[in-house]
Amino acid sequence: MSFNIAACRELFRGSVSVARTIMHEQPDLVALQEVDRFTRRSGTEIDQSSELACYAQFPHVFYIPSMNFDGGQYGNAILSQRPFDTVALVQLDGRGQGETRSMGVVSVKIDANQQVFFAVIHLEHEVVSLREKQVKDAIEFYRKNHFQNQPFILAGDFNDEPNSQTVQFLLTEGGFQLPRDQCPKTYPADNPVMTIDYIFMNEKAAEMFEVKTYRTSTVNISSDHVPVILELKKK
Repeated sequence: MSFNIAACRELFRGSVSVARTIMHEQPDLVALQEVDRFTRRSGTEIDQSSELACYAQFPHVFYIPSMNFDGGQYGNAILSQRPFDTVALVQLDGRGQGETRSMGVVSVKIDANQQVFFAVIHLEHEVVSLREKQVKDAIEFYRKNHFQNQPFILAGDFNDEPNSQTVQFLLTEGGFQLPRDQCPKTYPADNPVMTIDYIFMNEKAAEMFEVKTYRTSTVNISSDHVPVILELKKK
C-alpha cells in the first residue's frame, strides 16, 4: 500500500481514521507520506508513524524525515508486518525552490532465502524542474546502492501524471514498470480525477511476482489522497 495521509489533519478524520483505512486492506507493507513527528500542529509528543503502527497493528516502523518542521519533523514512513533486514534513506534536496523531500528503503525477507526491497518516496508538488531533479537523484541513489540487482518496489506520491517526464523517466531511464497499463485515479480523495500516487516494480520484482490487483480503496476516506494497493503473488 502507498498512502499520503496529509499528516492526519483532514477535518473530522485523524490518526484513528487513517489507521482504520489501512487496517481494512490488511497490507503487509505500507508506504506513508506526509507524516508528522513531534510537530506543534499534530502534537509535540506525537510521532504519527509510531502511533499509526500501534493503531493499525504493525510491529515494525521506519520513519524517514524529510525536513525539520514546526518544532518537529515532517517526512515519510514505512510500516511492516515483518522485521526489516536493511534500512537506508536519502534526502532529496529542495535546492531553495521547494521543500526537501526524501526516499527510504527497507529490505524484508519473504522466505528463508529471498528478500525484497520496498521504498517510499514523496516528490516536490509545485516546481516541475525540481520534481524531475529529485526523481533523478532518487534513481542515482538506487543505482549507487545496486538496488537494481534485487527485487525492488517503489511506492509513493510522485505529484505527477502518468505521461509526465517524471514518471516517464522512471519507466525508461530508471528501468521501472507499472503493475498495470491503466493507473487508478488517486486525488482528490472525494472525487479522484488525477493519478499522482503509484507503486512501481523493477525488472527483478516483475520476474518474481504475478500482479493480482492494482487499485485504490475508497472504503474509508481519511485523507485528501486515496491509498493505492498492489497485491502480488510469488511466481
